[in-house]
Amino acid sequence: MPEIEGPRGAKVDELGEVLDLVNLVFRTSRGMKPTMQEEFPLLFNESNVENLRIIKVNGKVVSHVGIFECDAIIYGCRLKVGMIGSVCTHPDYRRRGFATRLVEDAMNKMRRDSVNIVMISGIRRLYDRAGCAIAGLSYDVYIDQEDIAKINDTEIEIELDKGDKVDEFIRIYEHESIRYVRPYEHFKTLLSGSAWHASGLIHERYPFLIRMSDEYLAYLIVHKSERSEGRLVEYSGLRTLILPALKKVMKEYSIRSISFKVPWWDFELLTLIRRAGLRISNKSTMINGTMRLLVVDDFLERIKPYIIERLGEYGLNLNIEEVDTDRYVISFKQEKITLNNPKELAWIIFGIPEEVNPRYQEFMPKRELMPKGGELRKVIERVFPLPSLPYGLYYT
Repeated sequence: MPEIEGPRGAKVDELGEVLDLVNLVFRTSRGMKPTMQEEFPLLFNESNVENLRIIKVNGKVVSHVGIFECDAIIYGCRLKVGMIGSVCTHPDYRRRGFATRLVEDAMNKMRRDSVNIVMISGIRRLYDRAGCAIAGLSYDVYIDQEDIAKINDTEIEIELDKGDKVDEFIRIYEHESIRYVRPYEHFKTLLSGSAWHASGLIHERYPFLIRMSDEYLAYLIVHKSERSEGRLVEYSGLRTLILPALKKVMKEYSIRSISFKVPWWDFELLTLIRRAGLRISNKSTMINGTMRLLVVDDFLERIKPYIIERLGEYGLNLNIEEVDTDRYVISFKQEKITLNNPKELAWIIFGIPEEVNPRYQEFMPKRELMPKGGELRKVIERVFPLPSLPYGLYYT
């Protein structure tokens, strides 16, 4: 009989073996270099090894689920976020339920850590079984060389970061009302770090500061592929400068096209994009991959200031209770609705995308979740959906 150890957190002296596994599955088996640690330095480092959940068979690391935890601020409410990534099993040890056990272990670890929101960049039955929903709303934008003529020129300068202006990025970012609480060390590491390589293509990271009248007022983080296609992975600052800066970047750095997502709550940038006549999806799409809520009573307590802003003290009658394993009741005074699983709760709290790839339809709602009428429906509609955060530089 094989000797199975775990699920458990990795140890410092096992980090190299974990990297060997994730590089094999995600990079070298696809003809790429073993660059996972360079691409995800906050996930794969000695200070985070307890969050690298592993299973060993006969002393060998054969399956892995990575967790990265951070804080986020949504309209002044501080929440704890847990991101799951680099989920993999060695090809010789698949179909033994190891990944399922590790995802369950990761959820339990995050519960112990009082994580409120779980984000997973992928969409799989594995995550669906774990109660993670395709939830959260954004709009897809695509700009190519023909489109940039629609963007008005503005007297700005773009400056490629050389690693000496971390403070400027932080100063700009901390003005966002919906953001991560990102320590200085994280910013410094990520700005100088490698882009993650998507769809089998090598990418390079370009962090740009945007300057007007000798003041840094915004920034862009652009990933450029070896095909000269771009992806705007994070932006911050004065929204009126974002599109002119993208135009300048595309011209000066020979980028054929740039695609990006704009969260539904970024009304200013969405308005500017539509007014310019740029290509943007008519319907909302998913903002990330999948997500779910954990430690729901703590989540509700943390967003009370936001609820009071929306409803006044009257809103404190809103309650969310986990009544059984993975079943929830949302109530307001004497009215209530029952949700049958964590996915239904995530759809109520973060919203259901209007447009989803047909191959993911099996993971979407099978029934109407909202109450047909009454005070509870009005309360839910005034409070939710809650803004969900795009990954940005924290992609895991």
